[in-house]
Amino acid sequence: MGGFAVISSSSLAKGPVFAIVISEKGGAERREVFDRSEISVGRVQGNDLMLPKGNVSKRHARLLFRDGRFIVTDLNSTNGTYVNRRRISQATIVREGDRIYVGDFVLRIEVPDDLGDAASLGEATGSGPVLASRESQENFVSAQPLEAADESGGSYPQVPGPPRVPGGAARLPTATLEPPPGTDSRPGSLASIPDASQPSIEVPSVSTQDAEPPEDAGVYGTALATLVERVIEHLPSAALDGAIDDALTARVERAIPEQLAALDKEGEIPRDAARESLAPDARLELLGLGPLGPLLDDAGVSVINVARYDRIAVVRNGRSAKVHPTFSTEASLCRTVARLCQRAGEPLAAGERVVERRLPNGAKASAVIGPAAASGTVLLVQKPRRVALSIDDLVRSGTISRAMATFLSHCVAARSNILVVGPRDAGTSSVLSALSAAGEGPIVSVQDLDDVVAHDPAATRFSLGESGAESRNLVQIAARMPDSRLVIELRDSDVTGAVVEAIGEGADGVVAALRAPSLRRASARLPGDLAVSRQGMSIAAAREWIASSFDIAIEVSRLRDGRHRVLRVAELQGVAGDEIKLQDIFTFVVERTAAGGAVEGTFSPSGVVPRIVEELNARGVPLETSLFTRPPSR
Repeated sequence: MGGFAVISSSSLAKGPVFAIVISEKGGAERREVFDRSEISVGRVQGNDLMLPKGNVSKRHARLLFRDGRFIVTDLNSTNGTYVNRRRISQATIVREGDRIYVGDFVLRIEVPDDLGDAASLGEATGSGPVLASRESQENFVSAQPLEAADESGGSYPQVPGPPRVPGGAARLPTATLEPPPGTDSRPGSLASIPDASQPSIEVPSVSTQDAEPPEDAGVYGTALATLVERVIEHLPSAALDGAIDDALTARVERAIPEQLAALDKEGEIPRDAARESLAPDARLELLGLGPLGPLLDDAGVSVINVARYDRIAVVRNGRSAKVHPTFSTEASLCRTVARLCQRAGEPLAAGERVVERRLPNGAKASAVIGPAAASGTVLLVQKPRRVALSIDDLVRSGTISRAMATFLSHCVAARSNILVVGPRDAGTSSVLSALSAAGEGPIVSVQDLDDVVAHDPAATRFSLGESGAESRNLVQIAARMPDSRLVIELRDSDVTGAVVEAIGEGADGVVAALRAPSLRRASARLPGDLAVSRQGMSIAAAREWIASSFDIAIEVSRLRDGRHRVLRVAELQGVAGDEIKLQDIFTFVVERTAAGGAVEGTFSPSGVVPRIVEELNARGVPLETSLFTRPPSR
């Protein structure tokens, strides 16, 4: 949730009288009246406009009236603020009739010519001036779908006609907006604030985690596909299959508005399609990477998953989100795959069905095309995550408890060998990064783990090849580097065997990552990998080796609400029967799912003092045993 300083009603300057029409998804519609120049929007009491839903942050957004214009700013909310279905990343000008999306709510600003004073309008609508009471929230009227603007105007609840703002409004004493770097920062300047009504603003449109596609997604997709295909018809055959030169770019940019106007005249563009977005989105598909272009440039997006041309999802800041608009056609997605291959310096080969490319920015693009993709082309882009976190950062984010942090810090200081088990996502990388940053001594990173040692530019980095013998040699060299701390992914049996052998020869301070859904499955899989790498070794002997190699194991998981938690910190205590014996030290116990889907629980110590405590004391890193018997923490 973004931080926000609540401003009291008495401290705010009086502004123009205006109303905000609030439509709730699948429910009701109401109107709130304000006479001030700045209002806050959020889920909890203390906001000028309270929207009590779980997908609205405590302090979600701010609406400001300045120099005759309304400006909306997202306050670093969890699910984002959208204007006309486009996510905003900075202060954005909005006009009467624009739609502001906050969670399940749609807001519209209304400034009637004869609005009158706030008190009289409050009596007419059931909403007092400046939210005098919350009683009006209980008196919703039946919600109606928002209709397209009528040329003749029309009264509420229709969307007003052409955008307009109050005329002759005096300048208001409000807080100064922070303009982006490199823009005009003079007092009173609005040059740096994008206008959401202008089609030139290209902001990636990403819905909230569990949001459904916009109501007009199908209509818009059809309109975009029609425009793209019409432009292609007026280009030479296969013109878009090769390099995009200046001449082709100029030709496409001329054709887009011409064909859009022609389609509009022919009635081929539906009236309720978002026409202002059609031209820029068509340009992205025809000359660029379509909707992938903005997503590749978005630092918050780590994974882009195109399950089909019309289904795109991303992982943004550790949370899943659907993306709209999508590609308009299968052909557009196929062109994008080919262009990604060109950017990687290895063009798509004839007959190639499974595509693997490394892009210039370090991202890995994987695609399945042709007959192998029965339901259509599939594309996955995994961007390198430059994670630079500390163990304290994990505590602040709720990934671990303070007691866990203390224990793990002591283990790292004592150069214990640690196994981290979790999915291939930002949560596991965050834990690896924090553990590698907590210790002393040079880091040796092996197998594409540059992202988790971003905090240490002096780290030695090895990239494993395809040869098993080469992988084993690299691991052995890394383990022999004096005082080094090995950070490695156990990607296959050869690497697993080399790491276990290195630990057996005296390597310590190893932080090894294994991609697995749980610690239980990881402990069952590792002995088999080790047995494969060392021909003739029995599974029973492999279990003994694994159990004696790692001191503790950490299980990382992504919960239903999108947050990452360390579910278990356990000690490896040898072998019991056909299993590696794991003694829990700390666990995360789920208690309930709160409103809005947040999973709540507690981090609980097992009450058993682990054996490793004696070893820590012997290594000069003493640890209080009361740490393992304290009350659970949230």
